[in-house]
Amino acid sequence: MKKKTDEIVYREDLYPRDKINNSKVEEYSEILSILPPIIINQDDILIDGAHRLFAYKKKEQEEIDCEILQTKDDDDLFLKAIELNAKHGYQLKQSEKKNKIIKLYEKILNGNAKSYDVQRLKESFSIPDSTFSDWTHNLKEEIESLQLQKILDLHLQCKTQEEIGNEVGLKRNTIADKIKEIEQNFKEMSENPISEIPTKYQFLADKIQKMSDFKPIYYNHHFINILNDDNYHFGKFPEYYLENLLYYYTKPFDVVFDPFAGGGTTIDCCKKWLRKYYCSDLNPIETRSDIIKWDIKYGLPKNIPSRIDFVFLDPPYWLQSKEKYSKDENDLGNMSLDNFYNSIENFVKELKKKMKEGYVAFVISPTQYPNENHKFEDHIIKIINIFEENGFTEEMRFVFPYSTEQYNGTQVNIAKEQKFPLSIIRDLVVFKK
Repeated sequence: MKKKTDEIVYREDLYPRDKINNSKVEEYSEILSILPPIIINQDDILIDGAHRLFAYKKKEQEEIDCEILQTKDDDDLFLKAIELNAKHGYQLKQSEKKNKIIKLYEKILNGNAKSYDVQRLKESFSIPDSTFSDWTHNLKEEIESLQLQKILDLHLQCKTQEEIGNEVGLKRNTIADKIKEIEQNFKEMSENPISEIPTKYQFLADKIQKMSDFKPIYYNHHFINILNDDNYHFGKFPEYYLENLLYYYTKPFDVVFDPFAGGGTTIDCCKKWLRKYYCSDLNPIETRSDIIKWDIKYGLPKNIPSRIDFVFLDPPYWLQSKEKYSKDENDLGNMSLDNFYNSIENFVKELKKKMKEGYVAFVISPTQYPNENHKFEDHIIKIINIFEENGFTEEMRFVFPYSTEQYNGTQVNIAKEQKFPLSIIRDLVVFKK
């Protein structure tokens, strides 16, 4: 049967995986006609097929094929989603399974599980008795660990102590103590990696290990394939490059601001590197509820944190982004070159007033196509002047080249005939305040 796409209810709290794979949404959006129906319950709540649903929404399709599966309650719906996920698509990581089982098992012990028992948990998550026993034998500490992880996640989102307390059911003073405890344990564990780690802080050990294994860029010229992860979005900045910026110019629990958040790469990296983040975008994608809707032509967002340590600016690259994000004439990709620079300068002036100290990274490539007569407009020179005129000093300039495949055969032939070289560079300049 068919249902109106905008009537389907997607609940993030009932989605088995940690996040939507935007590359998969993009892929599915090109093959809508051969996709199987999504599965919903009697109340139109999505059970299975999130990537298909968002692919239909991306293509602005009014209707979508559905199958209805009856569910008893939210827990029953969630377990049905887990069971269906096991048959196709990306499988849950062991850590994800463990966290979800602990939450559901706690409900069994508290007498709040109405639609499942221990046996169904094991079968739904496809784990043996021994694994279930290992994960639940020290339930008190495991539950405390989940609570600490939740507090940390909200803290990284720059939520206030009061907001965090409301979400986890603790008083504001208790939240303040928990945050201090998390940060102190992170510091001690980073300085003494071989010390014994309490069960409730094992999640911090995993993050510390990933950070210690990171191999940074040692030179300011580097090339990688940017299409090698699951977060596709037009104009996407490679995650590895952003991780290097966090590695060199921030420290744990610094506040990172990204007003051109796009597909959420900054958020993903900040979570991995334990940096607090505040991210916005003119048109946030529907799969990222952690990106705030904001237009920088109105200045800085009103609820932005009082302290900003690092700003990442990856704006639309003028005409290269023409009508890629919107058809609004005030969009940075659609306006005149003078207005483009004026908009950037006004925003830099806002940053000058906001930031006491810290770093700003600005990335852009020269415009050659589709510029009139293929005139080479080297944006970064003007951008450097704008920042230096507003109290920032140039700290480092990186050059990240594109593949030659960004040009098609026709463009290459034009360049040969008219005798001009093609630009394949992207500049990133880090400024210090």
